Amino acid sequence: MNYELITTLEDYYQAKRNKHALAIKVILDNPRGFHDHDAIYEAVESQLKLLVESNDYLEGLAYVREYAEA
Repeated sequence: MNYELITTLEDYYQAKRNKHALAIKVILDNPRGFHDHDAIYEAVESQLKLLVESNDYLEGLAYVREYAEA
């Protein structure tokens, strides 16, 4: 089986996960950009949801790779 597509998707979702983790870090390091605490929480939560979504895709791809190798 050609794993190039799986590897490419893994790289893509790892990059997305890292992007959202960095966005959370930027939000937490620069809270002055938000008018109140609720806005900070909402921004972090939004990025966290996207991070978790990317992580879910990575878990699914790991399962597909394992299944294909069996």
